Amino acid sequence: MGSEVERPVPNNGTHRITTLLALIGRTEGGIGPREASRITGIDRSAISRIFNQLELLGWVQEVGERGTYTVGPEMFSVAAAVRERDSLGRAARPLLEMLTDRFDETSYLAVRHADHLIFEDRVDCTQRLRYVVEINEPFPIMTGAAGRAILSALPRDEATQLIASALPSAVSSTTADFEEYQSELNRDRSLGYAYSRGGKWVVGGAAIASPVFNAAGSCIGALVISAPIDRLPPDVAVTLGPSVRSAARDLSHRLGYAGQPWGEHDG
Repeated sequence: MGSEVERPVPNNGTHRITTLLALIGRTEGGIGPREASRITGIDRSAISRIFNQLELLGWVQEVGERGTYTVGPEMFSVAAAVRERDSLGRAARPLLEMLTDRFDETSYLAVRHADHLIFEDRVDCTQRLRYVVEINEPFPIMTGAAGRAILSALPRDEATQLIASALPSAVSSTTADFEEYQSELNRDRSLGYAYSRGGKWVVGGAAIASPVFNAAGSCIGALVISAPIDRLPPDVAVTLGPSVRSAARDLSHRLGYAGQPWGEHDG
């Protein structure tokens, strides 16, 4: 088989599991404990136990009654998420470059990960003074304009639950209560983008962000443009906001989104 990996296997539970998952993922039609043991060198009874445990978790599934296992729904789900992240980054890059070229401010791709967001890509501006956010570091879901843009595009019950759990530690002093934050989200929904200045996680910075949707219609992140707070006052944000929103809509369409444009007007 092209999927065979014939090398000594350390006596390590994690290594066994990952080796078997990789083997199942690469073997068309599934594989049984006997053949898996021959290929990997892992004890057959240990493989049977691991397969049973993985089946309970949804990572593998038994094919009929033949004792053969193949990819389960959880592995498919993770693989699809990885493919989506990859396609998201490739699709977003030219739009980030466009925003930075047009406004000479730094642009970001923010991606939601459960109750956090991660800035996964950045295109820097040419100006000496920049507001820089760390790439690939987790931030609370309510961080700045990126967090508000994402929360504004989630189902309201889900957004409310996330806000209630994160509010005490993540909201800036200017939006310190639940009602005010909800009011800001309503405004963001109407505009199709969020604007923030300063705050606990973005001290000295300002940003505009608009949500990005996938083919299933779910918000998966946001396009963001940021700058030092003095370079992005409210009057400038009003002029830049529609462009960020337009870029986010374009990215959503590239990802297969076919729903209504986000935001009630194009102001």
